[in-house]
Amino acid sequence: MSHSYYPIALDLSGKPCLLVGGGVIADGKLDALLAAGARLTVVSPDVSPRIAAFAAEGRITLHRRHYASGDVSGMFLVIAATDDRAANARVAADGRAVGALVNAVDDIPNCDFFAVALVRRGDLQIAISTNGRSPAFARWMRERLDASVTVEYGELLDILGTVRQELKERGPIPIYEHWQAAITDDVLTALRGNDRATAEAAISERLTAAVSAGDVQP
Repeated sequence: MSHSYYPIALDLSGKPCLLVGGGVIADGKLDALLAAGARLTVVSPDVSPRIAAFAAEGRITLHRRHYASGDVSGMFLVIAATDDRAANARVAADGRAVGALVNAVDDIPNCDFFAVALVRRGDLQIAISTNGRSPAFARWMRERLDASVTVEYGELLDILGTVRQELKERGPIPIYEHWQAAITDDVLTALRGNDRATAEAAISERLTAAVSAGDVQP
């Protein structure tokens, strides 16, 4: 079995992140980094039309030149995404030297973390990792889950989060079994029919009843 990695979700909101490379590999990293709120700098003499467009829109900072060691200074996270493994290894070494988290694409020894394949439904995120062994398999799994984890699950999470916050403001919250029991077929059917009000009322009623019965977390 390969080395096991500790799965986490990083808060990149407002944090300085560096992406070295401007081709297809680097382009594929943009959306997830920006969706996470990264303050992104891209360094590459040549870039894809999309990277150029993002720079023109002010969504990223772009330096059209070759990488220099000082580029990693002050970065929270560094991704080396060129098509040159030696160059990526140099970026990784520089990043680690300044304490940044580092990912060198398709180069496991020079990675502190792997980017995961992600299925996102609102705040619901399902991350798929193969410990870097097979990105193709991760993508295949993501596509299968993408088809089966439909949009109502994101809405369901939002309702459960809302109800949980309301209950916490009043006191203790129910034990896990009541949360599980509150997610019934009629709730999912209501959400599939875009009837959030009915779904939320049903969940709230069931969980409030559990609180009234005293079946709450200690």
